Formats: sequence, structure tokens, C-alpha cells
Amino acid sequence: MEFGTRLKGKRVLITGGAGGVGRAVAERMLAHGARVLITDRAETQLEGVLGALRRTEVGQVEAIAANLSEQHGVTALFGHVDTLLGGLDILVACAGVGSGPLMEMDDAGWRNVIDSNLSSYVACTKQAINRIKASGSKEGMIILVGSISVHIKAVGESVYNAAKGGVASFAETLRKELMPESIRLTLIEPGAIGSAMQPFSAEERKRQIEEQKMLAPGEVAEAILFAATRPPGVDVVTLRIEPLVQKIY
Repeated sequence: MEFGTRLKGKRVLITGGAGGVGRAVAERMLAHGARVLITDRAETQLEGVLGALRRTEVGQVEAIAANLSEQHGVTALFGHVDTLLGGLDILVACAGVGSGPLMEMDDAGWRNVIDSNLSSYVACTKQAINRIKASGSKEGMIILVGSISVHIKAVGESVYNAAKGGVASFAETLRKELMPESIRLTLIEPGAIGSAMQPFSAEERKRQIEEQKMLAPGEVAEAILFAATRPPGVDVVTLRIEPLVQKIY
């Protein structure tokens, strides 16, 4: 099978689908003929992205708003996965929120960072595995977007790093547990991304991308697409991608 047709007809769930990376992944998956469901918290923003994706007239795409930091949001989302996709072949988890220094956050704030960036990944992954196994697919995949932050350990990002460090350990261990099921798991670790998650204006993000201090969201999506289009038996375990001038402090 050619790599260009490997995703044809695959049922794909993308969390964080209204964000820069999620949207770019959806565009590429649809271009390869996948059936895609995107989800995010912001319903209005999600509807705008869905409209833009549908105008490409490639593939099949649906969207559902859900708060994945809460279990009932995860349960509701996967009910829609069953209804709209009829099962699942690939999960791409790239939902998340940024964080400030621990002592500048109240308890609700830091708990939301952990729930959004780690707990939601675990919850969605478990639900996705159940559906991949039920389908009998031999090409099922889980792709988790972590962060280079766990290696840099920048000041002011302790809570965020705790969550993303959890994602890394979760991915590396679960991958071994899934081998007997023929389900592959890839951890993507991007550096700074010029997306709305950054505390900068769109103009500033564009400037930093041009100066090679940030990655364009599409570059991260290309890394995800690379992992998703490898043939069975080829497992992209961890893929680290960063801008040429990545901040290291």
C-alpha cells in the first residue's frame, strides 16, 4: 500500500482540533481520505474550523465540542465517536492548555492544567483502545502530543512540565503493554509552536516562526502524519521536533 493511501477510510479522532496543530492534522488526514472527527472546548471556534475544513471538499469531517478535563465530557465524546464514525482506528491527542508558575496559580488553575494536559490523554486513550480492539484493526494507532518542555524544564513551567512528563512516561510504558494487541503508540515532542497557546499576538508568533524560534503548526502536523502513515510493524516510538532556535531556559 502506498503511504498516500494508507489513511484512506481510516476513522480518526483529533482532540484539540480547533487549535493550530489539531486543525493542521485534520487538513492532512482529510487530504489522505480519512474520516475525521475533531473536538475542542470552544464551540464557536470549532464550528469555524469545521466550516473551513468542509470547504476543501476532501474526506469526511465532523466536529463535537467537549471538555475533556471532565469525565462526562470524555464519555459524551466517545458516544459521538460510535455514532458518527462507527468505531475508531487512530487517536491523535493534542488538546491542552498553557500554565504559569505554580505559586501564581490557584488550586483550580493547576488542577485544570493537570486534568487538561494529562488526565484527558489517559481517559481518551483508554476509550480509544477499547474501540480499536473492538474493530479488530491491525493498524490501530495512538498518537500523543507531548512537549520538549520535559527535557528543557524551563522556569515557570513546573505544572505544565509535570503534566507533559506524565504523558511521556504514560506513552513509553503503554506502548509496551499494547504490543500484543498490535496497536502502535507514538509520542510526538514538539518544541515551541507558533499557535494561539503562546502568550503572543498573531503578528509576534508569525515573526518568531520566520526567525526560526517557533515551529509552524503545520510542521508538527507533518511529523504526526509521518508517524500515522508508516506501514504495520514500523513503530515511530518518539519523535522530537523543534525550531532551529529553540529556547532552552
